[in-house]
Amino acid sequence: MSVKINLGAWRSVFAVPSKIVDEGLKFADGVKLKVLLYVLRNADSELNVDAVSKATGVNVTDIPEALDYWVNMEILQKDEGVYAPVNSTEEIKPTQNSNNEIKTVETISKDVDEQKQRFIVTKPQKPDYVFTSQRLAVDNDLKILVGEAQTMLGKTLSNSDIATLLMLKDTCGLRLDVILMLIQYCVSIDKGNMRTVEKIGISWADEGINSVEAADNKIASAHHASRCFSQVSSVFGMKNVGSPTKKQLEYSTKWVGEWKFSAPMLREAYERCVDSKGELKFNYIDGILKKWEALGIKNLNDLKESEAAKKPQPLKQKSSYDINELEKIDTLDFIN
Repeated sequence: MSVKINLGAWRSVFAVPSKIVDEGLKFADGVKLKVLLYVLRNADSELNVDAVSKATGVNVTDIPEALDYWVNMEILQKDEGVYAPVNSTEEIKPTQNSNNEIKTVETISKDVDEQKQRFIVTKPQKPDYVFTSQRLAVDNDLKILVGEAQTMLGKTLSNSDIATLLMLKDTCGLRLDVILMLIQYCVSIDKGNMRTVEKIGISWADEGINSVEAADNKIASAHHASRCFSQVSSVFGMKNVGSPTKKQLEYSTKWVGEWKFSAPMLREAYERCVDSKGELKFNYIDGILKKWEALGIKNLNDLKESEAAKKPQPLKQKSSYDINELEKIDTLDFIN
C-alpha cells in the first residue's frame, strides 16, 4: 500500500490545521497523531507504509487505521488511495430536507457535529514500538508482568505482545493480578496466545472486571458455560465445530444450567427441530424447550402424559336402537 497526500493550499508550509486540534484530538492517540504529522510533513511525496513505520515507530498494520480515523473525523478524504484535506472552503448553499424545510448553514453545521459525535473508537490502540521499549526500561510493574506472562505462555514475548500487555494495563486499566489471571485462564482453555488475551482482556475491561474476585467469578462462569455447551454439542452430534458462538453459549447455559434439561429431553427437542426445519437451529430448539419449561415438563414421561392429555378423546358411539322396542319384539315373539 502507498500513501500520498495532496495538501493543496497547505503545501507551502508544514502546518497543522486548527481543525485537527479542535475536532480530532478527543479520540486520537499517539499513533494517529504520529502518522498524520509525518504524512503532512512529507506532503506530495508517495510514502510507503514501511517508510512511515520506520520513521514513526508505528506498526505497519496500524497505519491505514490511523489514516482512516482522520477520514472518519472528516479532516481528510480518501479517493483511490490518495488522501487529501476535506474541502471546507466551498460555499454552503441552503438545501431542503425530506419535509421541504430549508436547511441553513447553522443546521447543516449542527448535523455535521452530530455525525462526528457518533464516531466512537471501539478498540483501544496498542502503543508503538518506541514507546513500549521506553516503558519497559523504566516500568518495574510492566517488567514483572512480562516476566510472569512469558513463564505462563512458555515463550519469549515479542514487542507487539508486550505492547498488548501495556495496553491492557494502561489504556484498559486492568490490574496486574487480573491480567495474570486472564493469561492463566487462556492457557487453561488451550488458547494461550496474545490475540486471545487481548480480545478477552478488552471485553473484561468493558465489563468493569478489575478485581481478583470479579475475575474469578467471570472465569467460573465461563467454565460453566463451556461445560453446558459441551453437553449440548454432544447430544446434538456436533463435531469439529470450533469455538462456540456467544449465543450458543447463552442457549446451552440456559437449557442445562438454568432449566436443568436432561440429555434425552435435549435430544427429543433436537429431533423435533430437524424433523420440522431440516437442520439444527438453536433458536427453534430454544422455543421448544421454553414451552416445556413453562409447562413444567422435565422428562419424557411428563412429555408423553402432557401430549396424551391434549389428544381429543374418541366419542362413544350412540346406540342406533331403542331398548323398549327390542323388549316389545321379544314379547311378541314369545306370544307367537
